[in-house]
Amino acid sequence: MEQGTVSDHMRATDPLSAEWVTVVLLVVVFLMALINMSSPRKWRLLGQSMFRMRLGRQALREEMDLQDRAFLGLLLVATGVLALFGWQALTVRGIAPVFPSLVGLVAGIILAHYLVLRTVGALTRASAGLEEYLYTGFLIFILTGMVMLPLVVLIAYRTAWRPGLILAGVVMLVLLLLYRWLRGAWIGMGEGVPLRYIILYFCAAELLPVLLVIDHWRSTSSPLFHS
Repeated sequence: MEQGTVSDHMRATDPLSAEWVTVVLLVVVFLMALINMSSPRKWRLLGQSMFRMRLGRQALREEMDLQDRAFLGLLLVATGVLALFGWQALTVRGIAPVFPSLVGLVAGIILAHYLVLRTVGALTRASAGLEEYLYTGFLIFILTGMVMLPLVVLIAYRTAWRPGLILAGVVMLVLLLLYRWLRGAWIGMGEGVPLRYIILYFCAAELLPVLLVIDHWRSTSSPLFHS
């Protein structure tokens, strides 16, 4: 009985395994199960598109409808998972973020990406390639959420593994970001966009924000990398 009380006390004092974290993870799993029941074909179609360098017109027309509830549900799942990973990583570093704020931040980044690409497409009238890159970004965002979900679960309940899991998560995020940029450059060159314009876009609209985030991350005190 005493052992159970000690275990419960340790769980209560560990914010990464708090009850609300379990609730968030259960909601994520429930949404994924609901999507699987309502649109089982969506998983296969999205899986095929995630690893193709170019998306065909049929895929863009049938699979990437922002009014599709399954597609929106997967975006919501990925948003929740990435926000939770960010909250876990910052909490381990000794920072006390507010999880709903991180959800809003991740959603805001996705919305800003959508608006920037729509604006660039309207100004340059290169809508075909930008439309494909936009939905490619959504696909990779969903893929990132699926890949990060097991890590987020283990971080919550495996205390001793947390430093290594967070590092693995950061590496995974970097690799998927590079994959996204590679596909973006491939799409741009396939649409006849000069390489200098592609590089200019990535530097101004995507690389600079990432560097700012990395600089802020390194400037904070880090119990993860400093003993």
